Amino acid sequence: MQIHIITDSQQWDNWLKTNSQHNSFAQSWAWGDVLLAEGKQVERLAVVEEEQVVAQAQVVYGLLPFGWQYAACPKGPSGIYNFQFPISKIYECIFNYLKSKNCIFFRVEPASIIHNSSFIIQKTIDINPSATLVLDLKKSEEEILAGMHQKTRYNIHLAEKKDLKIKNTPPFIPPLKGEGRGVGLNLEVFWDLMNKTGSRDKFSLHSKKHYEKVLESPIVFQLTAYEKESSVAVAIFIKFGSMFTYLYGASDYEHRHLMAPYLLQWEGIKMGKSLGCEFYDFFGIAPRRHSEQSEESLSFDQRDPSVKPQDDNYEYDLEHQYAGVTRFKLGFGGTPFQAPGTFDVVIDKNKYRLYNFLRKIRRLL
Repeated sequence: MQIHIITDSQQWDNWLKTNSQHNSFAQSWAWGDVLLAEGKQVERLAVVEEEQVVAQAQVVYGLLPFGWQYAACPKGPSGIYNFQFPISKIYECIFNYLKSKNCIFFRVEPASIIHNSSFIIQKTIDINPSATLVLDLKKSEEEILAGMHQKTRYNIHLAEKKDLKIKNTPPFIPPLKGEGRGVGLNLEVFWDLMNKTGSRDKFSLHSKKHYEKVLESPIVFQLTAYEKESSVAVAIFIKFGSMFTYLYGASDYEHRHLMAPYLLQWEGIKMGKSLGCEFYDFFGIAPRRHSEQSEESLSFDQRDPSVKPQDDNYEYDLEHQYAGVTRFKLGFGGTPFQAPGTFDVVIDKNKYRLYNFLRKIRRLL
């Protein structure tokens, strides 16, 4: 197996759409461009065996003390893992390439657990949410509404009766080609509501520059709810392949009685359907409270996402940082999925040991 650096966006995205059911936007070419626009160093690596691409890894390089660096692969790598192309061989190929780049570890968010004793693999703090909720958009609007919690349906209908105007920014026209129409989204409205929400719910925000680059991406859509001339809630979505992902949401607490976030979710679901997407990813819920492997704990690529689990009582960790939004999202129906989380594949164990020691010291200060 060999590493090829891909420079053709269509080649990169087409392979992902063909070989990954989930179609995570975090591995898309456009998301890599967002990171590049922020000043990050990004490489698109393909693992090739006999002229066939068997895996792809969009990696982001991060600087560490002493001039060291590491490579991170958000929601990846993506690969054709089978007897002919075992996951161990694919990781070994990427491992050797990153070693030549003087990386001390490779941070991954795989769809399934890596079983190979030849690697030193360390579980670390999750970067992106490991648990999510996925709604089947192949169902009719009536079927989707019927699958929601009664209170959620009530709040949607309540919001529809209020004097709310939902604006698409820019005006939503399903594109004939390409993925979306991101240029020109309303950053100031989004930034204002995000600051209000972050202050209220006590979570830190990315920099304004990060959100600016996200909203400039051609795969991004924005929906904003207005009461008269006041923006009361906003939602940001990403379309990649068959997946429509709810990425960010914010609202003004003073207008909570309008139930605008419920209406924005419903409008987002309908937008995803109109764009021809098959699935709607709520992108992040609290993980299940117990750790046993169950039907609900399988990753998205391991089972039929159109099958609803028999157990609708999703018992999640009430202390998790996503606990507050989990109840809201579960009300819309859908199927929970659980990935293993974030792991470091250690390349240089001595330097990695020192890196972890310094990391612990910094958290104590």
